[in-house]
Amino acid sequence: MRPPARRATRGLAVAVIGTAVLGLIGCGDGRPSADAASHAAARSAVADVSRGLYRGGTDLIDDYARWADADTRGASVELIGYEAFPGAEHGEPFGALQFRASVQRPQQGEPYVACFESEFDFWGVVIGDGSGWDDDEAVARDIECPPGASRIPPPVDTRTVHVVPEGAEAVVVEVLTNAPVSASADAITAEIVERMPQPTGEREAPFEPETLVVDGEIGFAMGDADDCLLVKRDAAGVQVLSVPGVLLQPGELGCGPDTALRPVDQLRSPH
Repeated sequence: MRPPARRATRGLAVAVIGTAVLGLIGCGDGRPSADAASHAAARSAVADVSRGLYRGGTDLIDDYARWADADTRGASVELIGYEAFPGAEHGEPFGALQFRASVQRPQQGEPYVACFESEFDFWGVVIGDGSGWDDDEAVARDIECPPGASRIPPPVDTRTVHVVPEGAEAVVVEVLTNAPVSASADAITAEIVERMPQPTGEREAPFEPETLVVDGEIGFAMGDADDCLLVKRDAAGVQVLSVPGVLLQPGELGCGPDTALRPVDQLRSPH
């Protein structure tokens, strides 16, 4: 269950890159009924975008900004800013996205334009206390459209993407097959690292390999719960293991060389 949302203190300026000046039209209790309907439609569009942004747990508003940029390409909703909340702890709102939405008004040439802000925490968009998931006002709060507000480019992701490179399995099988009985875990790992194929994707790097030698048996692992290569050598020879993903999760067996050396009956799905 989502913990109670708390408003975090803001310390960073909204990132805005502008080319055209558009103001918030009709922000007040005296908004004409036609504009009130357009405002509600604009808010609903932003709220739908914010509710749909979750891709998995993260504590970075930059991730949500990148997802928002991808989800609003060619849409009437634009990402116009994002900010982080310094000092936010895990589970608290850690940042906000600012959006501009355009709604075509009936029989009028100029669209209705309004701006909104949504906050996010590890589980997705933050809903105000006592509000429901479908409450658009609790998801997308009114803000004044900054002068010159327009779509901004998303922050560049510079994080390394660790992968099990194509061809790694064949290298590991060959090294374990030919390793002498007296080979140490460090020596086996060093040879695998030296011969490891290099990934070709942007920002990709191989996972760190790990080897364990116990009573003449060799266990090898590289990867994580989503992409795990497990290989072992025992009296039966070299075997590439297929282990259910649920057992590779943190807190379970994990993707480690000790997992590779476990008895086969411990590597079956618990369900």
